[in-house]
Amino acid sequence: MRVVLVFFVGWVLSSLAILHCAAQKTVTDKSFQISGELTGDSTKFVVLRFVDNQGKNIIDTCYIRDGKLNFQGNIEQPTLAMLTGMVKTKNYEDPNTVRFFLEPKKMSISIAENNFPHAKITGSDTQRDMDLLGQQNSKLVLEMKSLSMKRAIYNNRIKMSANNDTTTMLVGQRDQLQSKLAGVLKNIKSNKIDFIKNHPRSYASAYLFTEFITDRSIPISLIKSIYQGFAGDVKESRLGKDNLLRINNRLAGDQLVNFNNNYNLESVVLQNDQNRTVKLGNFIGKNLVIIDFWASWCVPCIKSSPNLKKIYNTYSRNGLQVITISIDKRNDDWISAVKKNGYDIFINFRDIPNRLLTIDDLKNPDGIPLGRKWNIDYIPSILLFDKNGSLISKFDKIDDEYRIIGLEEKIRDYYRKAGSDSETN
Repeated sequence: MRVVLVFFVGWVLSSLAILHCAAQKTVTDKSFQISGELTGDSTKFVVLRFVDNQGKNIIDTCYIRDGKLNFQGNIEQPTLAMLTGMVKTKNYEDPNTVRFFLEPKKMSISIAENNFPHAKITGSDTQRDMDLLGQQNSKLVLEMKSLSMKRAIYNNRIKMSANNDTTTMLVGQRDQLQSKLAGVLKNIKSNKIDFIKNHPRSYASAYLFTEFITDRSIPISLIKSIYQGFAGDVKESRLGKDNLLRINNRLAGDQLVNFNNNYNLESVVLQNDQNRTVKLGNFIGKNLVIIDFWASWCVPCIKSSPNLKKIYNTYSRNGLQVITISIDKRNDDWISAVKKNGYDIFINFRDIPNRLLTIDDLKNPDGIPLGRKWNIDYIPSILLFDKNGSLISKFDKIDDEYRIIGLEEKIRDYYRKAGSDSETN
């Protein structure tokens, strides 16, 4: 889950107000109205989440009557929303969840139970643009899913293999699939960037642009150029202003790379879950150290926690230590999540609450979150350090399965090599 997107989407998912299904009213330039129909007998109500003109997070519940639904609310510009029915998971890809863009006008929606992602939505130009990009990438997305499934099969075969030669062969074939998958993802990314460049007047472009601001494979000069190409009303929108803040954050982050000795454990001091400050340098010289950046609200983080605990239980006898660093803003949320997810077996810290930086923040480096100093743009992000405190690998920007498998392979190789060196000596 990207950190930069999580906060943006977060205000769509949380709630400060609960409303009920709106009756038909006159639509103004500061309001929207959705009318539609839902096919299916089990869904008795649907819930719409969005942010209104005052910045309040709204939950609006509409009970289905004769297959009809209707919503109305206040927005001044295209706004990301989420519509849910009887959800089966907490995943955005749940069959009864769809995210789309509201606009201050009349809109219609046609939706089927257990098939929300394929809802037909009309009346929103921004959603039309998003759908257009989705159509352009549809074949690539199917290829991505196919390669991911094949890779999962190879991962299972690798786990079950007891023959070293067979394992080596399977790993090679698995990595070839991963290479192909990386190529497909690169093409999807390229298509998105081209779309943004070619649609400078679309709010959809401003939304997609957020994803790339912290991507350091894209030069900051190109990021600035794309932003300058946006139409004036797009720049002045909530999304546009947010993007400018994130560009300044990227500039400050780029300066931090040169300003600090990156991934230096020795000087890091954090607050642990017993409300004590501890130096990460205390763990240097003992053994392998995993540092996991996460948050209580991060679904992929929670989803990967059983695998992280499994790795710890397997290698802790070798001296492996797991340190988790939460970027939760609220201390209570962090402490509660530590207990709920069984993180008591780890050493747990909370970072300074995450925020967007400016160049002026560099004047006081001690007040900058560790996650920003280390360019942690995605969570979960996992870093593996050797006993000397040197970074071995950083696992981010990849899906949970490959991240955990890659981590375990690095750990296994490290101990295998350490054992060989010990026998040699």
